[in-house]
Amino acid sequence: MARRKEHSHDEIRAMAVEAAMALLQQQGTQELSLRKIASQIGYVPSTLINIFGSYNYLLLAVSEATLQALMHQLSEVSAENSRNQIISMAQKYAEFAHAQRQCFKLVFELQLLDSEPLPESQGQLIAGLFSLIERELALLFPHKTVEQQLQMSRVLWGGIHGLTALSLDNKLFADTASLPALLESHVTGYLQGMGYQREASCC
Repeated sequence: MARRKEHSHDEIRAMAVEAAMALLQQQGTQELSLRKIASQIGYVPSTLINIFGSYNYLLLAVSEATLQALMHQLSEVSAENSRNQIISMAQKYAEFAHAQRQCFKLVFELQLLDSEPLPESQGQLIAGLFSLIERELALLFPHKTVEQQLQMSRVLWGGIHGLTALSLDNKLFADTASLPALLESHVTGYLQGMGYQREASCC
């Protein structure tokens, strides 16, 4: 193992995040600890506290890395129209959540202390994720105001996340294989309810 002095703070930070993500996937949040992460990379816990500021901020760095990976995957989705783009992103979201189950759960379960403000970078990541769907809604509903499109994106994605979260906890009471169909039904139903109509088929 490389000696400690061979690593910069940025390198230790990256090593700790990578180790934490690996341990999370193996053991889950309940078994994860600062000591385990530090031991995994050959450092003492106090070194990680000095670099991250707190254990929660280390976990927040893991959350940010997870959101960045999710953003990358959603950004690569490409469909022939905005409706199908949203459906494909919803299904990719669920696929990512199941593949990165523990890291995904951490994003939504992590609670910072009142003395630990949420860094601006985290807010920017979340805004970036919502912007992917806001862009498609603007194309589908050009006559809606920006505020209306913003509200629609939260409602629409809230349902997508809800279905995904329930499936992760096996509380959807449906086969996992049916989740993509449920997501498509949710997106289609919501868009139609807001006034979007698919092109009419020939009578």
